[in-house]
Amino acid sequence: MTFFLDRITSLFHGKPRLKPAELQAAFRGHYKDFRALLTANNNALELMAELEQALGAGHSFGMAFVRGNCTALSVNIYKMIQHLTRLADGRYAELDHPFRAITRQLEQLIAIRSLSTEGTVILSMGEIDASTVDQVGKKMANLGEVRNRVGLRTPDGFVITAAAAHHFIEADALQVEINRRLKGLDLDNLEELYTVSAGIQSLISNAPLSQELEEAILAHHQQLATGTEDELLVALRSSALGEDSSNVSFAGQYRTQLNVSREFVVQAYKEIVASKYKSQAIVYRQQRGYRNLDVHMCVGCLRMVDGAISGVLYSRAPDDPRSPFVVIQAAPGLASTVVDGSGATDQFRVSRTPPHPVLHRQSAVEVSDSRLTLTDAQAAELAVVGVRLEEHFGTPQDIEWSIDRSGLLYILQCRPLGLPVSDEPQAPDTNSVSGHRVPQIRERGLSAMHQVCGQADDKGDAVPCGRLPLLAGGVCASRGVGCGPVFTVRSSLDLLRFPKGAVLVIETPYPDWASLLSRAVAVVSETGQPAAHLATVAREFGIPAIFGMKQALATLENHSLITVDATAAKVYAGRVESLLALAAPKPNLMAGSPVYKILTEALIHITPLNLTDPASPFFRPDSCQTLHDLTRFCHEKAVVEMFNFGERYGFDDKAAKQLVVDAPSQWWVIDLNDGFSPDFDPESRYVHLGHIVSAPMLAIWQGMTTFPWAGPPPVSLRGFGSIIFQSTRNPNLDPAVRSAMAAKNYFLISKNFCNLNVRLGYHFALVEANLGEFLTENYVSFQFKGGAADQNRRLLRIRLISEILSEFGFRVEQKVDAMTARIEKKPTPFLLERLKILGYLLIHTRQIDMIMADEGMAAEYRQKIMADLHTLLNTSATEG
Repeated sequence: MTFFLDRITSLFHGKPRLKPAELQAAFRGHYKDFRALLTANNNALELMAELEQALGAGHSFGMAFVRGNCTALSVNIYKMIQHLTRLADGRYAELDHPFRAITRQLEQLIAIRSLSTEGTVILSMGEIDASTVDQVGKKMANLGEVRNRVGLRTPDGFVITAAAAHHFIEADALQVEINRRLKGLDLDNLEELYTVSAGIQSLISNAPLSQELEEAILAHHQQLATGTEDELLVALRSSALGEDSSNVSFAGQYRTQLNVSREFVVQAYKEIVASKYKSQAIVYRQQRGYRNLDVHMCVGCLRMVDGAISGVLYSRAPDDPRSPFVVIQAAPGLASTVVDGSGATDQFRVSRTPPHPVLHRQSAVEVSDSRLTLTDAQAAELAVVGVRLEEHFGTPQDIEWSIDRSGLLYILQCRPLGLPVSDEPQAPDTNSVSGHRVPQIRERGLSAMHQVCGQADDKGDAVPCGRLPLLAGGVCASRGVGCGPVFTVRSSLDLLRFPKGAVLVIETPYPDWASLLSRAVAVVSETGQPAAHLATVAREFGIPAIFGMKQALATLENHSLITVDATAAKVYAGRVESLLALAAPKPNLMAGSPVYKILTEALIHITPLNLTDPASPFFRPDSCQTLHDLTRFCHEKAVVEMFNFGERYGFDDKAAKQLVVDAPSQWWVIDLNDGFSPDFDPESRYVHLGHIVSAPMLAIWQGMTTFPWAGPPPVSLRGFGSIIFQSTRNPNLDPAVRSAMAAKNYFLISKNFCNLNVRLGYHFALVEANLGEFLTENYVSFQFKGGAADQNRRLLRIRLISEILSEFGFRVEQKVDAMTARIEKKPTPFLLERLKILGYLLIHTRQIDMIMADEGMAAEYRQKIMADLHTLLNTSATEG
């Protein structure tokens, strides 16, 4: 108990006394580091997921992808270590040792295939395919695949390669000057950002090309001329390394120039190279973790297509990766009016099955009926193209196309189709086709889809052997199929009872559950997304997992047998043999290649998670063997440090304002930042409840005061004897003896933060909550210990409180008569209700340990408390 008392009283004793302004500054710095660490953590997990998906999906990728992602991953984890070290006042600096050891191994691996800056400066479209991605960038490599491997028509042209850009930028120490201007650039200072960006672009645009490169560009341009046109016009399009990847599109970040005549080709090329340093591109790279030196600007030079009608083709509906139709947007003229959103478009749904009939046509309202539009034959031709390209690339595609005046179809661009991360239905809007939303932002592509025998459900999907799913929706976090009995895990006790071969059903994919994956056949979680720690480990173990599956806990009964089809994000009752017997996925065409081997070796140092149990004595910095271990350790310790903010800082008593309320105890409030209303007088020694604007404090207070406390319960002679005996053993429990525990009850607040240290009677409690802008910032923490009765009675009370909190979704850890409970990553309204519950328990469980004689009495109190809490929450919902 002494240890706990030391922690509780440390807020008031033994620390430097902070004045109000100092305390506010400490909180702002603490919270800023916490948020920054969470952002870096999310970025790191997404990068890990992208590397693993690249390895398993079979899509082509080059060393630019591997190097860029590994570098960005290292940068984000370095940031996490720095922020954690500041959060912990210098502790955990020893994390630097495993970090440097792991990144040194990674650097040695990726240095084996350095960025290609040598070789030819120009490649014709006939020489380009996926193998040249490091020379021509993903955009042009994809177009080369379409032309030379699929056999579809693309504009004639050539690509000015990464080697050309490298030599141009390195000439006359241009790169040295660019690096000098970028050094120390503050991206938060927009004026400085735009000034530096414009200066660098001007520097590049005005720099001379070497005579050899200029002559090569013009010579290849001349080869495009047919002699029949009055003037050869070309389009110059950026194709930076990393652009148009499935994970990072860079859409709209760089420059494209259309209808360029011969006299302006060289200048247009330089301006596109310079667009690497557009302000938004600089910010985008920084946010995505790319170094400037990892990006070389390749430029495609293509004959302009005299487009009669142009547009965009999605090989699947963007909101339904199994849709039996393609989606087409079309407009007269050039495709640029479609992709930039400036032109009105006709929209079509066309069957993917021959003869590809038009299923739905929606004309643009803004233009007359005489406008050009697709014929049924042209729509069918586009559908054939969409299906072919999806089959070739192995994922739904986003395709830019144009039909010229003679009726010939040209493919201008092809990249993975971005898909929504949420399965929630989208409301129809002006960018939709009969409710199927067509997003303007392209994200990442889907993995290849599988089919099963059976009938069709209401979405047209195949239903195995006539069965309808128990649940459908969410996102596929780890592909595959698994079958077993349901086992719901809500607490650490459930974790210990988890049987081998069961389906793990949880509300939130906490990393703590990773220790169960070696026993589980599948995972179903009501929340979460594929970048979560648990999803990464599930992919590593090959365990099928669906995240974001609404109503999973309410629908799936414990011990019932289910089949989880994670690839389709569906759950079926019983055992579905047709799903379990599905053939293996298509072979990975990248497997065995040198780049694939390098990534495979790199992932050994990145994704395995060895630190799964924070309570283990081996959960420490020197146990971190991978980058995933480092992220897990930093995230866990950052949450602990944030929880303990109130315990770590002393403050000047003048910082506290006494709360003016009709209550038996004294309550004091310290405003850390924006916790009081603007009209509050800072010179006043008192604060009224009406001046409090801290949402978490007000929720706690509502829980404390909705039901008046009836006073101390009547104590039996035996219970009274227990109190006297405990008081003789611990003088701190005697109110007549001055002790460190005779402190006031303090709220430390900001608008969205509250830390409450409280002594009520003989027990001690700490509540801390943060309600941030993002779910990753939200948490409620509760610590409870103490009591005047004997240990058995205190244990009965602590178990009662633990059971109640577990029922309301808290993760509870109990050690003897001390308890810690917390909830993380939940919406603000949900957490406000849990704070009301904590407020109620703070008041109404005080001193009941003195009468806790047996389990029967505990059950009676539990029934009354639960009735009050349901009334409290229902009343709050009605008032809201």
